[in-house]
Amino acid sequence: MKYNKSWRFIVILILSDILLFEMVFYLQKNHTLPVFNYSQTTESETKDELIISLFMNNIIADSSKFYNNYFPDSYPLEYFNYEFKIKDIHKEGEPLNIYITFDTTPVIGPHISVGDDEITYKVDPSGNKTLVGFNHIKSYEIPERLRPNMIKPYPEKKN
Repeated sequence: MKYNKSWRFIVILILSDILLFEMVFYLQKNHTLPVFNYSQTTESETKDELIISLFMNNIIADSSKFYNNYFPDSYPLEYFNYEFKIKDIHKEGEPLNIYITFDTTPVIGPHISVGDDEITYKVDPSGNKTLVGFNHIKSYEIPERLRPNMIKPYPEKKN
């Protein structure tokens, strides 16, 4: 009987290690933890969250093109959808397209903001998304303890 209990313990231990490894690997690979905000309860807030979640991968990819100049892959930025806001959404052009602008704030480490950005996309009637503009609005001071991990000095202020 002791052999049977030991065997079960070993199998449970191995399975839990595999699960933990997969979870850590997933978070390192994606650099994001998608979470909907429980306090967003109105229909408008829910629609905003839905739109943000549909653009989140595009926003992360396009934002990374700027921030990869300063932060290496070994020290990735994190993106949380509750840090994204829809700044503007309107229709224009011929043919008519929808333009949507997001305010974003990527973070590093324990929620240390690195910058504020505006990212604008054009959405055509087929649902194709095209980056129209990326505007780095503001840089935040990076704590001294994180600066040795950077590729090159980060622009501290931009107005």
